[in-house]
Amino acid sequence: MTAEQLGYDKMAQTYADLIPDRFGSSLEQAAVDAFASEARGSDLGSTIVDVGCGIGHVAAYLTDTGFTVLAVDPSTGMREQAELAHPDLEFSADDASLSTVDLSAVAGVVARYSLIHVPPIGVREALADWASRLPSGACVLLAGQSSDEPGVAEFDHAVAPAWRWHPDSIAEAVTDAGFTELWRTVSRPAEGFHRFPEFHLCARRLR
Repeated sequence: MTAEQLGYDKMAQTYADLIPDRFGSSLEQAAVDAFASEARGSDLGSTIVDVGCGIGHVAAYLTDTGFTVLAVDPSTGMREQAELAHPDLEFSADDASLSTVDLSAVAGVVARYSLIHVPPIGVREALADWASRLPSGACVLLAGQSSDEPGVAEFDHAVAPAWRWHPDSIAEAVTDAGFTELWRTVSRPAEGFHRFPEFHLCARRLR
């Protein structure tokens, strides 16, 4: 998820039409709920950052559960769709660098299916930067397409270059950045958009 996402600008209306639901499965919702519980338990307040918020479904869900969500996406088209669907929320232009966001008073960061568009070295750099700026106790929730093979592999995403991580590989990147893994889920491929295994991984920043 870099600063330029022209593919998502062109596909924004299609995403809004084809993905009307907030979650693709009950497991996805349960993972977000479990992350939210971890964030609340941190006693760091109620501010969450949604990185690559897309059309705003998860930002709206977390807002409905009592969080203040800073929702960012580099795609103008996706933000426009998000604003149409959720006019009561604010969506800002930013990417995985979170250069416009003060992370010092944030309880958690959500990056669901957005870091897949960042090259592996960039993911590691972004995670390390987040860890250096987040307060102790803050949580992160990462989700993305996975692989049964070790390491990281590029795949043929329809919109932009993308990479899928073996769960152990993304866990290693998270740990190396300065987080402690709390839990992970791995689901198997399903119909529709779900061609590959998918992971959710939650971790906490501890100093």
